[in-house]
Amino acid sequence: MNPLYNNATSIKILNIIASFRNEVESIEYFCKKIDETFLKYNNIDYRIYFINDYSTDNSENLIIDLKKKNKKIFLTSFKKNYGGSTSIHHGFDIIPDDQFAAIIDCDLQDPPELLAREFNSIETDTLINFVRSERKEGLFQKLYTNLAYRFIGFISNNKIIKDSNHFKIIPPIIIKKIKQSDEIYPYWNYFMSRLSNKNKIVYYKRSSRNYGESKFNIFSTNPWITFY
Repeated sequence: MNPLYNNATSIKILNIIASFRNEVESIEYFCKKIDETFLKYNNIDYRIYFINDYSTDNSENLIIDLKKKNKKIFLTSFKKNYGGSTSIHHGFDIIPDDQFAAIIDCDLQDPPELLAREFNSIETDTLINFVRSERKEGLFQKLYTNLAYRFIGFISNNKIIKDSNHFKIIPPIIIKKIKQSDEIYPYWNYFMSRLSNKNKIVYYKRSSRNYGESKFNIFSTNPWITFY
């Protein structure tokens, strides 16, 4: 039987890595959107692996309650703030390496419904890169992000996918490579694209944040430092 499928039901599984810090306003709606969109398809299902990067609000308790109602939800909580890159790395450590995975933030700026739609028709070994055709964000964040991408694109000989981030669907062949890698703080957009031989680009409009406050920080280690 194909290892990409649940052995008991022959349903293809997508393991969703959702790292977060203080997202109590968005988590419940995020789970609802994931569940609703996957229910539209008969041959796919999901698991959500929440990685709690030392939240100080009620996010952890909310997910514990959601787990009681939905057995597809899993939670890991850090005892200190390690940052988004480490949280994603831990997500790869705990998911199976013979099924597809996805990375998405749970602030709902990246639409969860894209995951089910693209996963339903995905081709084996294809990395799906969700690329922003429009960004509804603050002027400073747009300028800072554009500058970062241009700079990294230049020094990487344009091997980075412009206007993309870690919002991707990742095939098992790349998950295995990530698990075997000794990279500690990878710049995920560049790192995964570099590991892939088959890249598909899906354009979408990125929404502004409707829940909670932005965690954007110009002193974050990504993308400037972790690219190296």
